[in-house]
Formats: sequence, structure tokens, C-alpha cells
Amino acid sequence: MSNALSKHATVHYGTQLVARCRAMLAVILCAWSMIIFGGTAAADTPQQGWVGDLPIMQGMAIEPQLGFAFDSPEGRIVQVFATGPSENASVISYYNAALAGLGWAGADGRWQRDGEVLVISQVEMASGRLWRIRLSPL
Repeated sequence: MSNALSKHATVHYGTQLVARCRAMLAVILCAWSMIIFGGTAAADTPQQGWVGDLPIMQGMAIEPQLGFAFDSPEGRIVQVFATGPSENASVISYYNAALAGLGWAGADGRWQRDGEVLVISQVEMASGRLWRIRLSPL
């Protein structure tokens, strides 16, 4: 009887081992496909960062020591400064497309949505030319 039990235990253990190997293979394949296909999707996405619900254009770097955000009785006020491309046309073109997809109406550096206005412009600072992204109540 113990020999029969030993064979049964070995078969049962072997079946469990095969099931575990299959599960592990499925996890590895899933992770691998997420890395491969997830990397492709991220590379095709135009915005690489967000500040709150505002997209930050790829190639722009936020200057955290210069910006601020707070809520006022009239609504939220956010001001972000970023380094980035010097040509105005490419930045405005990016934001025209990105913000339209988020429900903002406007163009050429000024957009409105839900009682808020978003203005993007270049400003001269002591550290050089920066982009200012300002969100405020209308």
C-alpha cells in the first residue's frame, strides 16, 4: 500500500509542478509583453509628464522651485515654470492639440474650460528664458 501511495504522491507532485511551471511561464510571458508593448505605447504618447491635470510637453523640464499651486475661493491657481524648446510655434502647436483632447477650447497660448483659463507664454527670468504655464479662474 505504501508503494501505491508513493506513486500517487509522485504523480500528484509532478502534476502540481507542471501546473506551477505553466503558471510561471504565463506570468513571465505577460510581464515580457507588457514591457515590450508598454514601451512602444509610452514612446508614441506625446506628453511625458503631468502637473495635476495639465500635460507637460516632452522636452520640457519643470523648475519646481519657481512654481506654486493653491486653491482660492474663486478656484485653483497653478503656475508652473519650465525650460524647453525655444521656438514658440512647436510648443503652442503641441498644446493646441493636447488641450483640445482634454476639453479645453482656445488656441495660440490661451485656453478655457469649466470656468478656468490656461495661459502659456515665454518669460525672461534671471536664469534665462522659461515657459510659464498659468491656470487660474476666469
